[in-house]
Amino acid sequence: MKRRDALARVALLMGGTLSAPTMIVLLDGCKTADETSKAAKFALSTDQQTLVSEVAEIIIPKTDTPGAKEAKVGEFIEKMLTDCYYTKDQKSFKDGLSALDDKKFMKATPEEQTKILSDLEKASKDELAKIGEDRKKAQEAGQTFEEPGVPFFRLMKELTLLGYFTSEVGATQALEYVPVPTRYDGCIDLKPGQKAWAM
Repeated sequence: MKRRDALARVALLMGGTLSAPTMIVLLDGCKTADETSKAAKFALSTDQQTLVSEVAEIIIPKTDTPGAKEAKVGEFIEKMLTDCYYTKDQKSFKDGLSALDDKKFMKATPEEQTKILSDLEKASKDELAKIGEDRKKAQEAGQTFEEPGVPFFRLMKELTLLGYFTSEVGATQALEYVPVPTRYDGCIDLKPGQKAWAM
């Protein structure tokens, strides 16, 4: 199976909750030469990589299955942003990391970290709603709408889920996994407590 197919299936597994830019990345994946050269300049510092891994671990912590750090989700996020996302999304992501740095996220208590991320999630929902309203107004006025970058926390959460559930760790330990599927059974009852199937 191609990685793009796997990612599209994960999007369905997540209930289609991926943002339009992420879906475009999955289904299109093409950049112009100019965008590719700009993306090549995108890189996270060591401190930013640590911060990304920490936030991912809070989103998917280690329990009886490995967490986001063990699945190397931080590395996945940087690779996806570099190779697949536009400059505006990369800037939005780095701005979000800077905001977390300003709030001394890494020195905060676990409770404070959770509160900071909850506030960011609410803010990103509000920002997405405003973008939707602005897009609608522009369409009604017959104007073109310049899509802004995806809000930081929305992008962080999407890429964390995508990276985790398409990793070997996530697919084989957090989900039910059949390495060589046989026939297709469209309706299989899940037993109580059984994990969802990996795609």
